[in-house]
Amino acid sequence: MSTVDNHHIPLLKHKGFLFAGMTGLLLLFVAASFLMENLMLLALPIGILAFAWGVKDFRIVYLAIWATIPFAVEVDLPGGLSTDFPAEPLMWLSCFLLPVYLFLRHEKLNFRFVFHPLFILLLVHFIWIVVTSVLSVEPMISIKYTLAKSWYLVCFVVIPILLFKDIRDFKTWGLVVLVPLVLTVIIILLRHSQYGFTFSTINKAVIPIYRNHVDYACCLGILLPFVWYMRSWFANRWIKRFLVASLLLMLIGIYFSYTRAAWVCVPLAFGSYFLIRYKLMRMAIPLALAGGVLITGYLAYNNRYIDFAPDYEKAITHKHFDDLVSATYNMEDISTVERFYRWVAGYYMVQERPWLGFGPSSFYGLYHSYTDRHFTTYVSDNPERSGMHNYYLMVAVEQGLIGLALFLALLVAVLIYGEQLYHRMARSPEKQLLMAGLISLCCNLFVLTLNDTVETDKLGTFFFLSIAIVILLGMKTVRRIEPDNGNYVTPNAPASGDE
Repeated sequence: MSTVDNHHIPLLKHKGFLFAGMTGLLLLFVAASFLMENLMLLALPIGILAFAWGVKDFRIVYLAIWATIPFAVEVDLPGGLSTDFPAEPLMWLSCFLLPVYLFLRHEKLNFRFVFHPLFILLLVHFIWIVVTSVLSVEPMISIKYTLAKSWYLVCFVVIPILLFKDIRDFKTWGLVVLVPLVLTVIIILLRHSQYGFTFSTINKAVIPIYRNHVDYACCLGILLPFVWYMRSWFANRWIKRFLVASLLLMLIGIYFSYTRAAWVCVPLAFGSYFLIRYKLMRMAIPLALAGGVLITGYLAYNNRYIDFAPDYEKAITHKHFDDLVSATYNMEDISTVERFYRWVAGYYMVQERPWLGFGPSSFYGLYHSYTDRHFTTYVSDNPERSGMHNYYLMVAVEQGLIGLALFLALLVAVLIYGEQLYHRMARSPEKQLLMAGLISLCCNLFVLTLNDTVETDKLGTFFFLSIAIVILLGMKTVRRIEPDNGNYVTPNAPASGDE
């Protein structure tokens, strides 16, 4: 036997004993869990194994989050808490592993992102959330929210910036997310087909994989831009065919979801592309903000919103989508009217605490005393414990107008900077990735006008990743100053930014 072989024998024995010991420990806990009828006993050995694996290969553990997000389901925990299993426990594990990863790899990592203007804005936004949590009317609930917010920011902004180096990493990420997502679409379409693809049964088909048909459809709509551009990233024809088939399946899923917001996301994606492509974002953003202010002012003036109060007996749940569309127009759809019910409550709450708000995640426990009886519906007791269904207004209620201003400043900065960056970049897959991230973010921002999805694993993850993509590509883009006009450009980049 060679000297090299003799050198490796102790190491092999050490690994063998370690593997045997860990396997024996796992089997012991498995046996104990079945004997004591307590599956929670498996958490410790599985957690130890996952942690050890993560120390060895942090990237695999992190990608496991994305692989499990499409199938993650909400699980109730002791103490009135809940988690999205298994995605959220993997987020916790990734947060614990991150310091170990930084310690082992700090010499190879680039930490310049902490000085990036967008990251600083994001950090200021988070610091304000911490401040309003401490000053909250319900501090314990707000602090729990802030903790959840922290691991979302770490897992979907910080870690991607550190781990994803080039387009190859995003190709891997795209397939890791897309394969399980497509499987959920196939399962839901098969289940929905058993009910005849009716509007009244779509929620039965998506539960428990998704909370409801809105989460399901909007998740597909927000991921569509990434899948569209991924088609040109792969040379393998089978992967290309899979991506085309995935696009078709996702569009079919959106169609049979009967979700108005997701249906709008498809043309909105095309509109967002042209806004960015032709440098119209600086015009579109002020118009959108002005429109929001004018509508709010119009409804608030002399309590004009009461003129839109519905007939309680006619505001019902509709079982046919055609009836739903008509009822929405006539203010007789229960989900639309219930939104007004909560938005009016939010308006009064902002008036009471305009600057600091009531505290993050406090809306549900407080809004009933601020409601207007004119908009009461059959579901106003809110058995689902759902939120306001308008994230911008909810930020104003819970974090005050200062919090809303910081949040909007972050969004405007990401969109404006992202558009500028797009036109500085040379034609490349990275440029397509940036466009996909910006379009996805625009779709997400539209969804936020009707839902509260930033903290959900199916939608909020893509919201934060889109911001991370803009920061990451902004750091990677090589820039120089033109002596004649002082503009930052990418060397050899096409002046028009054509794709």
